[in-house]
Amino acid sequence: MESERPGGSWREHFIGEKSQSENLKMEKGYPPNESAPPYPGPPMNYGAPYPPQGYPSAPPAGYSPVPPPPGYSHAPPPAGYSPAAPPPGSYQGVTHVIMRPALHDIPGQTLCPHCSQTVVTRTEHTPGLLTWAICGGLALFGCFICCCIPFCIDSCQDVEHRCPSCNKTVYIYKRM
Repeated sequence: MESERPGGSWREHFIGEKSQSENLKMEKGYPPNESAPPYPGPPMNYGAPYPPQGYPSAPPAGYSPVPPPPGYSHAPPPAGYSPAAPPPGSYQGVTHVIMRPALHDIPGQTLCPHCSQTVVTRTEHTPGLLTWAICGGLALFGCFICCCIPFCIDSCQDVEHRCPSCNKTVYIYKRM
């Protein structure tokens, strides 16, 4: 048992250790010797309307325009020059861009590249990379009985879009 001495504890006097509460007081700055800095308050123009956008209608007081540098002259453009007109001899044709809608799992309307008719495609589900990956994963985990299931589920297979007129493949939607 420690005996208290007039100048502190026995441990503090011989070993230099202070009690845990004394260390905590010193580390935390207890009692706080410093106060928080004063709050500066809101900005000076708080609540004021924003300045108008665009150019001011009149220059501010005391404004003097800067003269152009020496040797600079603002001459009008030469006769016959029109900045909006294209350069002479350039081709001014119309470019037609044909955007085909994205074809996914359901039939969609598109232009057949083989017979050039606008058709609603006929879809056919065929095994693809995702089907074989699921089959291999099931086999790897020992579910040999379940390996054939991805071949029976349409959402695991790729989708071939065919033209109903010429019966050629228009697009293949690959799941993976």
